[in-house]
Amino acid sequence: MRRFRPAFAAFLLMMAMALTTTALSFFVAPVCDELGLGRGSFTVNYSLMIASGAAAIPLLGEVAQKKGVRLISGVSAAWVSLGFLAFSLAGSLWAFYAAGAWIGVFGTACVSLCASIIVQQSYSGSRASGVLGIVMAGSGVGGMVVSLILPGLIQELGWRWGYRILAVCWLILGICAVVLLGNGSKRAVTRSDAPVDGMTRSQALRSPKLYLLLSVSFILSAACGIQQQLPSVLSGYGFAPEQVGVLMSFFTAALALGKIGQGLFYGKVGAVRGGAAVIGMFAASFALLLFRGLTWLGLPALAIGMGTVTTLMPLLTRLVFGNREYPAIWGIVYSAANVGTLIAAPLFGLSYDLSGSYSAAMAASAALLAGSVVLMHLCFRENRHISPNNPLDRNL
Repeated sequence: MRRFRPAFAAFLLMMAMALTTTALSFFVAPVCDELGLGRGSFTVNYSLMIASGAAAIPLLGEVAQKKGVRLISGVSAAWVSLGFLAFSLAGSLWAFYAAGAWIGVFGTACVSLCASIIVQQSYSGSRASGVLGIVMAGSGVGGMVVSLILPGLIQELGWRWGYRILAVCWLILGICAVVLLGNGSKRAVTRSDAPVDGMTRSQALRSPKLYLLLSVSFILSAACGIQQQLPSVLSGYGFAPEQVGVLMSFFTAALALGKIGQGLFYGKVGAVRGGAAVIGMFAASFALLLFRGLTWLGLPALAIGMGTVTTLMPLLTRLVFGNREYPAIWGIVYSAANVGTLIAAPLFGLSYDLSGSYSAAMAASAALLAGSVVLMHLCFRENRHISPNNPLDRNL
């Protein structure tokens, strides 16, 4: 039972992540309607959350390398809870902006970083791949629970109490994760079945492989920027609001199940071969979504592809750079994902504003994803970091 504790702790952190992603989308309308704020202006606080998270992630990765993820998880539990309380007391745009920037430092990106590090340091080989897929599905599970409960609570109690409930939930999930991690959260880097080999952070910064991997991370996350526009895409195809709701629920379920499936798939065929296949599906999903009649095929393919940011990229980072300073290096790679999300999300909207459709942005996303497969393989051309004890490496 003890061997499952790290995975359970990481799963709880990913469930908490849904509180800073899915949950916050339910506050836009009630907050703006009550305070008389513009929705576009109000949602800038989400961009500030992403920006502060992207800025903090490289530093947090270095702290995790030296102090372990338990400390960071504990700080996150208190830090983000205070941010939600600040949201509940806010009465102006600037107050929401300040609270959003505050939450971002130890919010979405931080808990995802911690969850990936916990899995990669606690499990080895194909087991790490399978466990990572299950753990990352926690955000989907949390999102489904939040979607069922939170709208009713906001309607019944008001949005200010909604934020306070999120603060309590985040605190509970964070504390439970810290307790489950115990005092052994740093021990995995020296386990006999997880040899401490590979590059240091300073060596990685001098390696072209890091910048290739940063590019892959950026492209994958940038393609995920369409998620915020999906309801609009579906409405534009003539689907009724209730049909859009069903399709989005279908998409969320596929996202959670797809992460689990990816973890098992990479464990069987290898992260590089499997990753190329899944990214190819990701690119194809944009072509499918160009046609209304292929929506039911395009949505699950898109959902599975979007899971690559949190399931494939941690595995590739470990394969390229090894275990020696994985937390610090993964923090750098994951920062590129946050930058990609920050930049691409408004570009999808701009594409629609300029052309009246999302077709151009979808076509560009498909092309960039195809190019990312080439970039990924370039990371493994020469002088690959290969650990003979890692089944994932043997399947390259």
